[in-house]
Amino acid sequence: NKPEYVQTNVNGTRHILRHAEKLGIERFIFTSSLTVTRFENNHGTIDENSPADATFPYAVSKRRCEQIIKEYSQKFPCAVLRLAAIFSDWCEYGPLYMFLMTWLSRRWNARIIAGKGETGIPYLHVNNLNSFILQVMRKSKQLPRYGLYIASPDGCTTHNELYHQTMRYVFGQRIKPIHLPKTVAALGLVLRDVSGRLIGRRPFERPWMLRYVDKQLNVDASFSRKTLEWLPSPRFNIKRRLLFLIANMKTNPLEWKRKNQEAIYKTGLEDPNLLILEAMLEKENEIIERIVSLLGAESFKNSFHSYKQLPSEEFRRRVEYIYEILKRTVRSGDRLHSLTYARALAMERIRENFDVDEVLLAVHVVGTTVTEVLTQQPQLKHLKERVRDEIMLAIQLIADEVADVYERITGFRINGNGAITNGLKTD
Repeated sequence: NKPEYVQTNVNGTRHILRHAEKLGIERFIFTSSLTVTRFENNHGTIDENSPADATFPYAVSKRRCEQIIKEYSQKFPCAVLRLAAIFSDWCEYGPLYMFLMTWLSRRWNARIIAGKGETGIPYLHVNNLNSFILQVMRKSKQLPRYGLYIASPDGCTTHNELYHQTMRYVFGQRIKPIHLPKTVAALGLVLRDVSGRLIGRRPFERPWMLRYVDKQLNVDASFSRKTLEWLPSPRFNIKRRLLFLIANMKTNPLEWKRKNQEAIYKTGLEDPNLLILEAMLEKENEIIERIVSLLGAESFKNSFHSYKQLPSEEFRRRVEYIYEILKRTVRSGDRLHSLTYARALAMERIRENFDVDEVLLAVHVVGTTVTEVLTQQPQLKHLKERVRDEIMLAIQLIADEVADVYERITGFRINGNGAITNGLKTD
């Protein structure tokens, strides 16, 4: 139950609607979710007339948005689209990502599925969603002022179906899952959650998820298909498309991880890197001001002579840029792309005749200042070591690459502390 649901979903939607009223728009299209309807009360299937009666915070925020939009439809046409679980060829749907990463791992729980494995929801590929939205736009003039449509295939896909199809694509054989009774799964889930809280790394699975074990969100979207004259393409069916997801996971694991960590964050899992990123965004101006002040301090007059010759705006821009690189590194969890920045930094400073020790010291000051401010933030007190690692290891990588480039280009050898020693200049 986070305030962001109201701030972003409800207040943000109302804000956009208010401005849309001034623009004379043809139709306002809002993406809601099938999860606004409770699993427990589904005796059969969900259709366009099913009530928005789910009670968890995300669903409540979407329900409030739907109500606001229905009111605004008196001013201009509106369409509410209740979406299935949207996925791409890179997955990008948090729960599905966690299933695949668990089932294809060597963890103790790789074959465990809670209950009978009959938990099921409908999945819709993002390409099919795009065609659905485009069809709403094309048919807009023929649609009523307010309409509610379901963007989903019929039925649902269960955990068992996903598991068996994954095993078939990866191992070429049928591997039986271990179905854990709900009571046993509940005990294990609570124990894992408690231990996760203690060490500051809660698992993806949360106790509240148990209420959905072996329940299904069966969909009948025939009205929407007929009204919009739309059909989902069979080649984007989740069971067929798993082949593409698994191929991307194997061939480009870094990009796979980056895209899916963002998806997991949207589900509410407290990923440490994203908590650090939030703090970096919150304290950005304060940190940059402190770095600029430090580098320009009189006490560092001799250390940063070249930097002090720069116009103040250019000086600040350079600090902002390295801070941006650190944010990207923390966000992706991948430090290697900071090497490109480090090479460009070194080449630019060589052209400007900066001494390497001045550049390395400036990089170090940036890292230590960012680390100092972040480790003082209450929300990161349990992540101090993680903060130091994420920031200072990236800084170390940048500094070492800068030193390597200087050594190759200038012919001066740099010792382990960043100091320059005379060496033979190479061609």
